[in-house]
Amino acid sequence: MLEVLTVGSFCASLFYCLFTGTSILYALIFAFFLFCGYALYRGFSLQEIGRACRQSIAKISNIIIVMLLIGALTASWRASGTIAYLVSYASEIISPSWSLLGTFILNAALSSLIGTSFGTAATMGAICIAMAQAMDISLALAGGAAISGAFFGDRCSPVSTSTLLVAEVTHTDMYKNIPKLMKDSIVPFVISCVAYLVMGWLQSASGSAAAGAGELFSREFRMGLIPLIPAAAIFILAICKVEVKKAMAVSIFLAFVICLVYQHRPLTETLYSMVFGYVSEDAQISKMLNGGGIQSMIKVVAVVCLSSCYSGIFEKTGLLLPLQEKIIKAGEKLAPFAVVLPVSVIACAVSCNQSLATLVTEQLCNKLVTDQEKMAMYLEDGTIVIAPLIPWSIAGAVPLASMGAPGTALFAGCYLYALPLWRLITDCFTRGKQKV
Repeated sequence: MLEVLTVGSFCASLFYCLFTGTSILYALIFAFFLFCGYALYRGFSLQEIGRACRQSIAKISNIIIVMLLIGALTASWRASGTIAYLVSYASEIISPSWSLLGTFILNAALSSLIGTSFGTAATMGAICIAMAQAMDISLALAGGAAISGAFFGDRCSPVSTSTLLVAEVTHTDMYKNIPKLMKDSIVPFVISCVAYLVMGWLQSASGSAAAGAGELFSREFRMGLIPLIPAAAIFILAICKVEVKKAMAVSIFLAFVICLVYQHRPLTETLYSMVFGYVSEDAQISKMLNGGGIQSMIKVVAVVCLSSCYSGIFEKTGLLLPLQEKIIKAGEKLAPFAVVLPVSVIACAVSCNQSLATLVTEQLCNKLVTDQEKMAMYLEDGTIVIAPLIPWSIAGAVPLASMGAPGTALFAGCYLYALPLWRLITDCFTRGKQKV
């Protein structure tokens, strides 16, 4: 009974913050003390609780470093013109009838490059929404296509923190996971492309594709192929299986040099951008490119640290053991992913972010799915893509807000539905064959 009351209080604090507009971080801090209080009541000392929290945070220290590097990376790519060039090129190839398909593919391509759904939504997503407005395309459909593409790379990019988080949690090799994730995404990707192509043709679009993005960015950047070097470098290094942190550091360094030498930005301005985010004085450019920087990741890092502390406390106190036992029993009758999927939905709805949901889902299902590589696939095809479909989760709310897309866009996130459904079908089919 006490376990239900504890978790219920956590859920109540989350809903309070959501309905009052209060930062979700306050609910997470409240929950931290709530779970610590539960641990104390169960007879654990403060030293034991602290040790459990430190050990959990230590497990994700690599993730924290990568998050901070991503903040610097996205800012340096903004300042060096890397993202500006990609966005300006994209604006030249999108037409009304192909707009939704183009939006999905372009956001998928950019998210694969930068590995962050937030960064993709704030740049390519914002451009695509602006073009959708100009062409009288449904913003709900355009937003759904953009957020689907944004989470394509968030799930399987070599520079994605969620890809790295899943690898760290399951103790698997990220570079071995990525080819499997790409292979498993082929059918859902094709289904999504067909869906967006058909929806684009059915749209009663008017006008012509938005143009002039290149001219707009040329006010502030020297364009050309030079700004693409940081993006090319990180992918080449990833193919060569260079450690993610080293690959990102090289890309940041190249972007830093381009800022100074090619874009002729002052040293202090470039350093400021990497720490506090890129800021443009041009009002039109600022709407599309402002952001990034190490500072932008501080809140996310805080959420991840608190989430990992919960994981340590849950493991120490056995708070979730009653639920875990029911999951194991359900797994005896159903295909493993048929159990992992609803657990992922509940975890995402309660935690409001990918990080805690990933940790909780793994902890609840690790006795059901003992194959760590398979668990990594289940988390990527379940928790990681389910999180943005929860309206109050920051995984979906932040990208939609940064793009300027309505909440109804989540209903048009075809890829986010197709991926877990395809995994469920294949998992059930495989289980059926094994029984025969």
